[in-house]
Amino acid sequence: MTVVLVEDDVGIGRAIVQGLSAQGLDVHWQRTGAGLLDRLVRGTCRALILDIGLPDTDGFTLCREVRAAGIDLPVLMLTARTALDDRLDGFAAGADDYLAKPFAFAELVARVAVLVRRGERLRPGPVRWEDLELDRDAAAAQWQGVPLRLDPRSFAILAELATRRGGIVPRTQLVGAVWGSEAVISDNAVDVAISTLRRRLADAGVPVAVRALRGQGFALERATGRRRSPIA
Repeated sequence: MTVVLVEDDVGIGRAIVQGLSAQGLDVHWQRTGAGLLDRLVRGTCRALILDIGLPDTDGFTLCREVRAAGIDLPVLMLTARTALDDRLDGFAAGADDYLAKPFAFAELVARVAVLVRRGERLRPGPVRWEDLELDRDAAAAQWQGVPLRLDPRSFAILAELATRRGGIVPRTQLVGAVWGSEAVISDNAVDVAISTLRRRLADAGVPVAVRALRGQGFALERATGRRRSPIA
């Protein structure tokens, strides 16, 4: 079970890693926010611990980006700021809990344990459409029980489309779910990503087509014609 820690203070980071590892948790520690979303999309994280003050961004922004990407894992924010407005800003950004520095390590462990248990209870089941099944938490997809090899972006697009079960996903909604609500993505970049997904599905012999509906968005449909056997 993995906990992702984003904390730039070396002393605090090492103490948290050592303490949570002693509790049987696998902790991935990074000192900046760079690459966080990609790691969360492709990993099996059970909780995220975010420091607010980071050298390349801030915890509020990261938390908003995580939520905009549709990632629902529990988030605990750490900060030296103790004002009520700061705590409220953290909750408004999508945090589940807030712990002010300095803190007792036993309290941190207890709060993380509560968040992990809560996340396990609330974790959604796999997305299913036709013979396609996607586990967003594990970033794993399969067709008729056979695993599919998808890059993180192709998986994210397929998962978003599959949740509509053949219904149309507007282009703007797809961009927000896959790239983030604040991202500025050209139509050409979206079309290239869709083409990549189509190619990966075709290479795996999966009879699923991604339709582009002009002025409306994208949708999945069962492809017609002879299909090949899916391959891993």
